[in-house]
Amino acid sequence: HAHPLKDSFSSALASEAAHAMQAAGHNVKVVSLNHCQNGKPLRCDLNAEERARYMTGSPPSPYPDPSPDVLPLVDSMQQADALVFVYPTWWMSVPAILKGFVDRTFLPGIAFKLPHLEDGSEKAVMGLIPGFQNIQKVGVITTYGASRTIVNLAGDGGNALFGRALLYLFGKECTLLWNGLYSMDTASEATRKRFLAEVREAYSTFCPPVPSPLATKIKAPASAAA
Repeated sequence: HAHPLKDSFSSALASEAAHAMQAAGHNVKVVSLNHCQNGKPLRCDLNAEERARYMTGSPPSPYPDPSPDVLPLVDSMQQADALVFVYPTWWMSVPAILKGFVDRTFLPGIAFKLPHLEDGSEKAVMGLIPGFQNIQKVGVITTYGASRTIVNLAGDGGNALFGRALLYLFGKECTLLWNGLYSMDTASEATRKRFLAEVREAYSTFCPPVPSPLATKIKAPASAAA
């Protein structure tokens, strides 16, 4: 989640989605980029040292190691089967802290591999070998100050980032769920409540149902026999 104010509507949306998935039986880890470093924001710039390492790798590996402050975030993504990004759209794009998160965590060797450095056993997609193949679902929940018409005319930077640039780095069958509230600045309380309900409903079924203990016990012998 990316919003500096803990009492923002965006924060309410993040909580609504998380609670809906938790109620469906899923383990959910919520990360607020603006407060995840002992209550302080994640550094959002790819600094000179990180950029140099991005190109040269961390010998003997040709790929760079993530910086210590983002390593826990990388570990979480490598263990997850779904990612949900919640943010306000500002100036037709994602907040700087979210773009910085992507720059600093979607690294070569983690989010993707370079075909010319590999042995050819893995297939490239859009010129890159996907690294987050564990991710099977991606969700985006965002708000726009402008109307849908203006956003479409100006171009939606967040949609380009998540819907085109990054989607190929996830699992082959990864799907994208998009929930957007337009004209947020003039939206009535009733409109906001409807959007919260829309998000709650969408994320109650976002991930596959968690099997009940009884179903697991019934299926186990068949699996073992196979």
